[in-house]
Amino acid sequence: MATKQQNQELTIDNLKADRYLTEEQLNTVITELDLPEVAACFDNIYDGYLEKLELLPGEQTDVRTRAYVEGTLAGMLLALKCWIRNERLNGTFRALLLILLSLLKGDVAVRVCKYLSDKYSTSCPPSRERVLLNSKLFSYREYLQSRYRAQIPTSVVQWPPLPTNKVFKLAIIQKEEIQRGRIDDEFVRLTITGKIDDILLQKTPVDLFDIFSKIGDGRKLVLIEGAPGSGKSTLALHICQEWAERKLFHEFDIVILVRLRDVFVKEAITIADLLPCIDMTVAKETEAEIKSKYGKGVLWVLDGWDELPSDLPQNSIINKLILPGMSQKGTLHESAVIVMSRPSSSAELHPLVSSRVEVLGFTPHELEQYFTECLKGDSQAVQTLLMRIRENPVVEGSCYLPLNASIVVNCFLSENHSLPTSSHEIFTSVVQSSLKRYLQNRLGKITPVGDITSPNSLPSEIRAPFVQLCQLAYHGIEKNKVTFTEEDLSTLSIPMVISDIGLLQTVPSIISNGHLVYYCFLHLSIQELLAAVHVSLMSPKQQISVFQDLFGNSRFSAVFQFYAGITKLRTSRPILSKLPRFLCPVPASVHDLVRKVGKSHQESLLLSLLHCLYEAEDSSLCAFVGDLLNHWLYLSNITMNPIDCLSIDYFVSNTSNGFTLDLNNCSIGEYCCKFLTRGLSKCPHSLYKISLYDNDIHEDGIHHIAEVLKNTNLISKLDLSRNSIGNSGLSTLCEALSTNTSLKNLILYKCSLFLNDHGAIPGLLSTNTTLEHLNLSANVIGNAEFKNLCEALSINTSLKTLELRKCSLTISDGNRASLYQLLSENNSLEHLNLYSNSVTNCRHIATGLAVNKTLKSLDLSNCKLTDQSIKELCTGLINKIEELWIHRNNSITVNGMKMLAIHLTTHCSELTRVQIPDQLKSCIKTVFMATNKERKLNKLPEINVYAF
Repeated sequence: MATKQQNQELTIDNLKADRYLTEEQLNTVITELDLPEVAACFDNIYDGYLEKLELLPGEQTDVRTRAYVEGTLAGMLLALKCWIRNERLNGTFRALLLILLSLLKGDVAVRVCKYLSDKYSTSCPPSRERVLLNSKLFSYREYLQSRYRAQIPTSVVQWPPLPTNKVFKLAIIQKEEIQRGRIDDEFVRLTITGKIDDILLQKTPVDLFDIFSKIGDGRKLVLIEGAPGSGKSTLALHICQEWAERKLFHEFDIVILVRLRDVFVKEAITIADLLPCIDMTVAKETEAEIKSKYGKGVLWVLDGWDELPSDLPQNSIINKLILPGMSQKGTLHESAVIVMSRPSSSAELHPLVSSRVEVLGFTPHELEQYFTECLKGDSQAVQTLLMRIRENPVVEGSCYLPLNASIVVNCFLSENHSLPTSSHEIFTSVVQSSLKRYLQNRLGKITPVGDITSPNSLPSEIRAPFVQLCQLAYHGIEKNKVTFTEEDLSTLSIPMVISDIGLLQTVPSIISNGHLVYYCFLHLSIQELLAAVHVSLMSPKQQISVFQDLFGNSRFSAVFQFYAGITKLRTSRPILSKLPRFLCPVPASVHDLVRKVGKSHQESLLLSLLHCLYEAEDSSLCAFVGDLLNHWLYLSNITMNPIDCLSIDYFVSNTSNGFTLDLNNCSIGEYCCKFLTRGLSKCPHSLYKISLYDNDIHEDGIHHIAEVLKNTNLISKLDLSRNSIGNSGLSTLCEALSTNTSLKNLILYKCSLFLNDHGAIPGLLSTNTTLEHLNLSANVIGNAEFKNLCEALSINTSLKTLELRKCSLTISDGNRASLYQLLSENNSLEHLNLYSNSVTNCRHIATGLAVNKTLKSLDLSNCKLTDQSIKELCTGLINKIEELWIHRNNSITVNGMKMLAIHLTTHCSELTRVQIPDQLKSCIKTVFMATNKERKLNKLPEINVYAF
């Protein structure tokens, strides 16, 4: 049956009665306005315009002049549209029309109000309403609406307060991939954090009510993704409640919420098994009605794809709702579906969905706004909180999620402005808050809770139920469960009273038919922490046995990390725990477990181990893992966040000599560099090879690297290729290297350098006596800088390899003397690479080669060489050069090769390798075969000739 609000009509008579307007007042004439213009105001609005209006919501204005009417009417109508969109329609529609009536009198008011009533009435269109009235779906819709209105989001029942206004910030995800470490889209940059659940695709903001508007005529299947704690479950309920209030998705007759963690989902076989109904009879009748319409007018909201029971069969009713066959003619092919999931668990859905939407966390600016709201505008407290958070990347890296931000600000408020410093401390604070609240609210006691990792220190009233809760959490990890029934509690002999603590949330099943059935839900992170506490209370032998069994479990890493924070990876045996650490640093069994992780060859698991080592703060264990990895840490192609970099820094700075660190293509930026290099300066005894190829390191990040190079001598090789360090960053780097005596290999390939009389590199080479390899390829080097570079190398005594590939150089009559100076005066250079520059004159190269005594390899590939170039080059090929590269020079002909071959029959006594242009590969057999015969007669080594 329709409600009173639905049957009540919005008429001018009703408005007059509410407003107490007389007929004379109503008929007061004001110059008539054009109704199409009024309609246009409604159809061409954007949300930000409302902020610019002088007229505030609810403000009444006595209109006296036509000019004032023309100046405010459009704003009033825009405001009306915005309020209708965002507020409760049933409660505000009449009041808004009354405001409009204060501006428009007489016939114009009647026409405008009728237009608005017809266009924005809160009831269904008459034709569709009549259809529903004659079907069972009408009464079922009313039942669902009442159920949704009565629901309370589980995330706000026992947790610290979330933002007072529910704001769901969404972005629609495009198909284009974003190059990791080269994110030039400002919106994307602000909405990623380097976490595993980040979505590195193009994305644009979208409003909730528009998520279906971007889909064409095909089936509507929308995937909404977000990291744990971003508010997906709250959003799922919000969608249903907004529909129940007729403020969202009016096009659907019914919206069905299915929480996939619900205990009834696993046993569901038919559509009726998923329907919230009074009894199964009604459910089956409703199922028949839905099927008769092929699901038309039905929206399914599937919350928690990542929380589906792991043993759910592929042919389950849940899978049938979204499989490709549903897009064909079938049982429910016209229904729409919204699926909620964390990105790391939804890859299988990507080919099936018609649209992907992301629930975004806080940007730094929004986080500050949220803290300002929670701290009631205390700007000094907000700045203090932000400052302390930025000092610790573990805390800062978690605060982009609303749930975690609420935990941190709650700690700040309740613990005298102190903050947790690690992941396990963040969630430990939540557990302690719940225990404290339980003692105070249920038992009337205000007492310190104590250390949850040592249950004997807890007050006696909560000691036993807390230990039982930890046991239940471990059971959930072991069986891969997130929800628990009374049967689970009974099997483990755990009383239901443990739910009173508040951590185990008792949730009524929305699916149960005719019965009030509850199931218990324990937040994933809390469950992992409590499971780690449970394991830590076992004997050392049992602890290792448990982790050996859990090793293949998807949640092993999280539990082991919490375990490391709790135990510091030390034994709990009383006698051994009192021994000096150097006698028994860790039990052998822990070494065995760490060895298994280190040898797993899984980058994500290895990174998790480094987090554990950071939590454990055990330098001896770091050295042990370093030996396991053969002093080489390869973590390339993984998006790094500051916490990762902090853990890597701690690990590497506590290992032994000669460590190689490969962090290529990891999206490491300035902030990550800060934590990556923070501890390296504490270990001057070690020499590292560090590769940061293809990250997002700019000038600010170089400052952190430069500090390490300036203050210590521990890096022997540094690869900064494909980072936009620029000329300013180069100056900082070279200044730091002026006093460094350890760096031997510096790679600056494609680092956005535009050098022309810049002076940083020449200045470095003039004074540095240890650098052996320098790669400046794919940067722009002007004639002036090239001249300075050659002059510096003429007196340099250490450099052995110089890479100048693709540097836009032109070796011509104007600067050929510089290269001659380099070749003739330098006494250390062995390898010179000029690939893909322009060499129009080889005479001075040849003259320099003739007197050079060290050069072993010369690369002139793709340098626009001609036969004349070969002729000039031959005059200088009389030294001990071993390799010559001249491929990709298309202007060289067979005659050029013959000139080179004839020259080599008696010269270049140590030449063993020549690479020639591919179009001349026939010369290998016809020309150079004869050359090698002659060289053999002359007792010279054979030359291996290759075509490329």
